[in-house]
Amino acid sequence: MKYITFPTANLNEIPQEVLDELHLVPRKSVDGTQVIMKLDHYEKLFPSIMPLPLLDEEETPQEPVYPYPVYEGEELNTLLASSEWSSSDSIL
Repeated sequence: MKYITFPTANLNEIPQEVLDELHLVPRKSVDGTQVIMKLDHYEKLFPSIMPLPLLDEEETPQEPVYPYPVYEGEELNTLLASSEWSSSDSIL
């Protein structure tokens, strides 16, 4: 599964009712400046404004290009374990 990180300011433009309707509770970075969410949820909130080019039968479909970093697998695990996304404060 792919995830995307993007500025919290972008998410603040989305009405809370829309997030509630989609049952989304996005995770924010420790400092609150970034949000991470599943790529398919991001696409629902921020649909691409660029149409994909039509392909000839012999061409393979191209992956869409996103304006923010996309993570999956071990790269995602490393990101989430970083100090930006994981607080070192212990909860008692």
